[in-house]
Amino acid sequence: MNTVPRNFIVGLLLTFSMQFILAQNITLQRVEPPNWWVGMENTQLQLLVYGENISSATPSIAYNGVSIKSVSRLESSNYLFINLTISKQTKPGTFEITFRTDKNKKLVYKYELIAKRNRNVEELTIDGSDVMYLITPDRFSNGDPTNDSTDDTIERADRKNPNGRHGGDIKGIINHLDYIENLGVTTLWLNPFLENDQSAYSYHGYGISDFYKTDSRLGTNNDYKTLINFCHARGLKVVMDQVFNHCGTGHWWMNDLPSQDWLNQWDEFTYSSFTNATVSDPYQSKSDYDLHAKGWFDVNLPDLNLNNPYLANYLIQNSIWWIEYANLDGIRMDTYPYPNNKEVMADWLKTIEEEYPNYYVVAETAMGDKVASYVYWNNGRLNRDGYVSNIKSISDYALYYSMIKVFGKDENIYDLYEILSSDYLYENPFNNKIFNGNHDVARLYTELKKNKDKVKLSMAFIFTTRGIPQVYYGDELFFDSPKPDGILRYDFPGGWESDQRNAFLEEERTTDEKDLIEYISTILKWRKEAMEIHQGKLKHYKPMDNIYVYFRYYRDEKTMVVINNNEQSKILNLSRFKESLQGFAMGLDIIKKRSIALNEEIVIDANTALIVKLKK
Repeated sequence: MNTVPRNFIVGLLLTFSMQFILAQNITLQRVEPPNWWVGMENTQLQLLVYGENISSATPSIAYNGVSIKSVSRLESSNYLFINLTISKQTKPGTFEITFRTDKNKKLVYKYELIAKRNRNVEELTIDGSDVMYLITPDRFSNGDPTNDSTDDTIERADRKNPNGRHGGDIKGIINHLDYIENLGVTTLWLNPFLENDQSAYSYHGYGISDFYKTDSRLGTNNDYKTLINFCHARGLKVVMDQVFNHCGTGHWWMNDLPSQDWLNQWDEFTYSSFTNATVSDPYQSKSDYDLHAKGWFDVNLPDLNLNNPYLANYLIQNSIWWIEYANLDGIRMDTYPYPNNKEVMADWLKTIEEEYPNYYVVAETAMGDKVASYVYWNNGRLNRDGYVSNIKSISDYALYYSMIKVFGKDENIYDLYEILSSDYLYENPFNNKIFNGNHDVARLYTELKKNKDKVKLSMAFIFTTRGIPQVYYGDELFFDSPKPDGILRYDFPGGWESDQRNAFLEEERTTDEKDLIEYISTILKWRKEAMEIHQGKLKHYKPMDNIYVYFRYYRDEKTMVVINNNEQSKILNLSRFKESLQGFAMGLDIIKKRSIALNEEIVIDANTALIVKLKK
C-alpha cells in the first residue's frame, strides 16, 4: 500500500497552520495618503496600505461615489495597493474600508474625504514680483528647545558638531517672521522639513524617512500649517522643497520593501556619476545613463526606482497631498534630472497643472555654466528624442556661475550680457529662479573674495534682471564659508538663547551688516511696487569698459540699471542709450533717494549699481 511520507504530512500541516495564522493575524499600521479630497480633477486615487499580512485581506468600501477599481499585491505580504475611483459628485465625509480574510476576520479603517480648496489662479502663483528667502530650518532659530532631541528619532542635538543637528525648528521661523518680512522678501522656501531619521548628518533634510510627517525635531504637520497661515496673513508665500530621486536609509519601508524593484539596486554600492548631461545626450550609452540615473547620491540616500508605477503614483500623490493639505504656493523639486524615469517627472508636472493651473514649480537643474545644458528641460517644445519636460521654471545655474565669475573672479561683466543673450533658447526665462547663493554652493561673501561692494552688486543684479530672485539666509550678514556643508549652513546669530549676540535685532548688528540689510530692504521695498520688474521686458546694451546698462520697462513704467564693475569710478555717456531714454528727462536713484538729471554724462562710483526710476 502506498503511504504518504511523514515529512510531507508535517510540511502540509505547517503550511495549513501558517495560512491559518496569516488569516488570523493581520494588522493595519499605515494608510497613505492619510486622507484625500473630493472635487479633484483626477478621480483616481492609489492607497498604500501597510500592515502585517495585510495582502491576505480583501478590502471593501460602501460609500456613495467611491468604488474600488482594482487591488494589487506586490512581493511583500505586508502591502496592499487599493486603486479607487472617486467621482466628482462625491460628498465630503468619512467612509470605512473593511479588510476581510478568508476566515472572515476583519479590520476596519476610517478614511476621510475633505472638500478641495477653491483656487482661482489666472497667473503663476509665484512670479517676477516675488523674491524668495531660503532657510535651512535646523540652522535658523531654536523656538522650542524641548524638541531638540526626540524619542522617535535617532540623532541627538549637538550644536558643537557642524554636521549635526543644532535645534532650529518651525517655531523659530515663526518667531522671526517680522525679520523676514522687513527684509522685503515675499516668499519663504525651507530646505526639506520632513522626517530624516538617520544616525548622523540628518539636519539638511534630503534623506526623508517619512514623506507624510514633519520631523519631530522641527515640529509637527500642524506647526507647518501654522507657519503657512501666519505667512499668508502677512502676504508672504511658501514654497515646499520636495524630493523624488531618493529617500533616506532610515525610511520606514527600508526594512520591508514592497518589491525589490522599489529601489535602484546594484551588486555593490554604486555612486551616481552626477553627470546630468547623459539624460539629454543624443549619443548616450546605457551604462553611462544608468550610472547617472540609478547610482545613489550617497550611502544614506537610496535611489528610488520611478519605473515602478506604484512608487511613481505614491510620490505624485504625496506632492499633491502637501499642496492641498498645507495650502502651498509653490514647489521646488530637488535633483530634477536624476530620477531614472523622466517621463514620470513630466507626468507629475502635467498632473499638477491639470489639478492647479498656473501652479509654480521650479526644477533644480544644476548642470554647469552653459545655457545649452538647461534647454532640454525648459524649452517648451518637443525635444529631438520626443521628450517634453513640462517645466516652466529652472534653477538658473548658468546665470549664477556667470555672476560668480564677473563679481568674484575679475571677469568682464560682458559675460553676464552673453549669458542673457542666450535666453531665446528658453521657453520663458522670466520664470527662471535666479540666485547668488544657496545651500549647495560656497557662501556668496566667500565666492566674491570677501568684497562687500561686490556682494551688493550681485544683490542689485538679481533683484532687477529677468527672473524670480532668491537669496540664502545669512548672506545678508556676510556669512563666510568655502564649502557646501554644515559649516556653510551655520547658525543664524541670535536664533539660540545662548548666542552672544542677536542679529535679528538691528542694534546688535555690525555696521556692515546694517548697511547691507538696509541696501537689500531698500531695493526690495521699491521692487514690490515696480511693475516694470514684475511684468516688464528687458532691454540691455553691450557692456563697454566693464559697465553694464539695461532697462526694465512695462507700459509707461521704466527703470534704468547701471552696474559699474570697475575698481574706479567712471563717467558714463548716456547718448548711447537714447532709444531707451527718449521722453525721460529725470530719474530717481532708488537707493540714495536723489534725483538724477539724464544729461549727456553721469558719474558712477566704483563697484556700484545705480537703479534709476525714470521720470518724464
